[in-house]
Amino acid sequence: VEEVQTTCPEVSGLCLAPDGDGMLAASDEHGVYRVSWTGETTPFYTEKELDCEGVTVDPVTKDVYYVVEGSQEVRRLAAPDYKDPELVYVLRDAGFGTNSGLEGITWYKDGTLLIGNQMEPNLLVRYSLKEGELSRRVLTDTDEIADLYYDPVRDVLWIADSERRTINICTLDGDVLASYPVPFIDNGEGLYVDHARSCVWVGDDTTSKLFKISFGNL
Repeated sequence: VEEVQTTCPEVSGLCLAPDGDGMLAASDEHGVYRVSWTGETTPFYTEKELDCEGVTVDPVTKDVYYVVEGSQEVRRLAAPDYKDPELVYVLRDAGFGTNSGLEGITWYKDGTLLIGNQMEPNLLVRYSLKEGELSRRVLTDTDEIADLYYDPVRDVLWIADSERRTINICTLDGDVLASYPVPFIDNGEGLYVDHARSCVWVGDDTTSKLFKISFGNL
């Protein structure tokens, strides 16, 4: 395991950067930052006191989507300018006004996002940009959704669970297929599966560090 220090305040979500060089990191203090593979950090889209907990990218259009906890919003930053966020979706009946609300988001495919409410309920929502909410499911195999990553190589969903200190390979419905303990990470709230480097990156909300965990046969 390799530790990479960033200056992103409270890393709470991870995804590949739109140009593929480095990652985007969600900050639950200020929005979205760009982070290089070695930890250099620059603002990508920031606002004061923006409780951003998850971020993802449309691999075709390069639009960026992020979630805001409490107000329970999914917002879009359109490429190539990434300014003036547009409201896409609001989860009105779960987590509203709380600190256990929207925590994870990942691009799935065909204009569909998978969105995670952290806990009470631990809720996985499938959302179509054209058709609206498609389905929702309360998960029971994990204590929470701290971050989500759809892995197109293996067609599985990865879920970070910072309560149990695990990262989990799951079905697309959120049932755990394999679980990996990460007891050395205090509050693992960001997750990106990096097949190019045969590793999984986990962001620690407490220290703002990224943990680069090598996996065989990823």
